[in-house]
Amino acid sequence: MALWIRNINWGSVFVCGLIYTVIATIVHQIEAFLMMDYYTMPAYFGVWSKLMMPSKGPPPMEFFLVSLIITFVSGVSLALIYYYVRDILPKKFWLRVTFFADLMVATSFIFSTLPMYVLINLPMQLLISWFISGFIILVAASYTFVKLIK
Repeated sequence: MALWIRNINWGSVFVCGLIYTVIATIVHQIEAFLMMDYYTMPAYFGVWSKLMMPSKGPPPMEFFLVSLIITFVSGVSLALIYYYVRDILPKKFWLRVTFFADLMVATSFIFSTLPMYVLINLPMQLLISWFISGFIILVAASYTFVKLIK
């Protein structure tokens, strides 16, 4: 087993996952409120999953519960990635925060934003909004990881 796996403080990882979930949920709720017109445009109804919009109207509670679980798993996963790369990051606090955030934002842009742009017929404003909200979440998460994972 790799050394970094044996040295994981699972309590810190799960706390980071919880904090990530709170931050991401708040940011996504603000983003959804600001971009609501795009979610309610009939031209895009076919884009949204049946879990999110099984019918006209707000998403059902099941969507929010699944979203919370997936967000928590994402936060735990990001904390584990931080664990994996932390020894090669700069030692100064803010440099460490910005380097890890930059790495995750770039990865998000490459593997999420760009493919969505070429594959899914969504308004550019919505893709930009999602990228910005993801950026905010990843910077806040990076701060949390550096602060809590020693």
